[in-house]
Amino acid sequence: MESKNDTLPNSSAKKSRLLYLDHIKVFLILLVVAHHAGQAYGPIDDWPLVSSEKSAILGPFFDVNGAFFMGLFFLISAYFIPASIDKRGVYSFIKSRFIRLGIPFIVVVIVLFGPITYFVDGVSGPFWEYMIFDYIGTLDFEIGHLWFIALLFFLSVCYALVRVIMKIPNPTKSRSLGHKQLFLFSISLIIANTLIRIWFPVGEWVNISPFMPVEVGRLPQYISFFAFGILAYRSNWLENIPIKTGVIWFTIGIIAASMHYLNVLTGLRSVYIWLVLEGFIGVGLIIGILVIGREFANKRGKLLAFMAENAFAVYIIHIFVVYILQGAMEEIPSGALTKLFIVSILASLLSFLFSHLIRKIPTMKKVL
Repeated sequence: MESKNDTLPNSSAKKSRLLYLDHIKVFLILLVVAHHAGQAYGPIDDWPLVSSEKSAILGPFFDVNGAFFMGLFFLISAYFIPASIDKRGVYSFIKSRFIRLGIPFIVVVIVLFGPITYFVDGVSGPFWEYMIFDYIGTLDFEIGHLWFIALLFFLSVCYALVRVIMKIPNPTKSRSLGHKQLFLFSISLIIANTLIRIWFPVGEWVNISPFMPVEVGRLPQYISFFAFGILAYRSNWLENIPIKTGVIWFTIGIIAASMHYLNVLTGLRSVYIWLVLEGFIGVGLIIGILVIGREFANKRGKLLAFMAENAFAVYIIHIFVVYILQGAMEEIPSGALTKLFIVSILASLLSFLFSHLIRKIPTMKKVL
């Protein structure tokens, strides 16, 4: 997710051609807010606040989102890493990543999630004793949605170290990316997902470390699209994918997503059918969104500039706004989809507003 202008290549023309990636991140942030806003009203009770109002249609909504939106975040974030290392060097790159990703992560986990865990769980005993000896002392952290930041930092450092250890040459040259390559990528992703989920179904989280819980069943998606982003920069794929190819794969993604909605709502929820559809949803929607963004969303107005600048901070803080609004909406009699719509809109508006105010603090703007 994180990308600043100094991580882009030196060419200003190159920068101007990549505005659409920031705009796609804005779209993804709004989708993340809606995704989390809907968790309280979906068919599965795995959210801190469970509403009395439920809607079955949110099940496939979550599935389709999970098939592509975090993978696209990883791809866009990874795309800027080779240029940043080329420009800064490995040490400076890792240092900048820690400042940009690590500091907000630590602050939120300790300063916000720690007290919330204490009061929500009704922990007995003094607050500071809990924080020092239980929460921090035993490394029993609540990470929440910041798993993405932890995994992104880990993958970024891994790539940087691989470049040092293996001394990989890093030429940048244009290569083609057509239907054959995208089809093979989809099949590979389907096979990897099928194998990993024998042991780790979606929804099962594993603490790789106290700072990095991972939904292992989705790791093939995250790692493969992170790698795709690295290769896309080196091979100039994003510039070279033909419009026709993008439209065809976007159509494939839409058709696969529509089939999943129909399958779920008609009761045909086969895990094997879903695994196939998931692979084509992920590759299809991601390639389609990148190409459509490149062709039609590469001009920046004041509103999009504002939203792009605040996207990272909104990702960090939106969850707390969503929790509060979901709780408040329980006092209002209305349907699940109505509540989802209201919470999504209000949470998006308030999160961008709070982000803007927070980033006015000089020290905060350096890391957010």
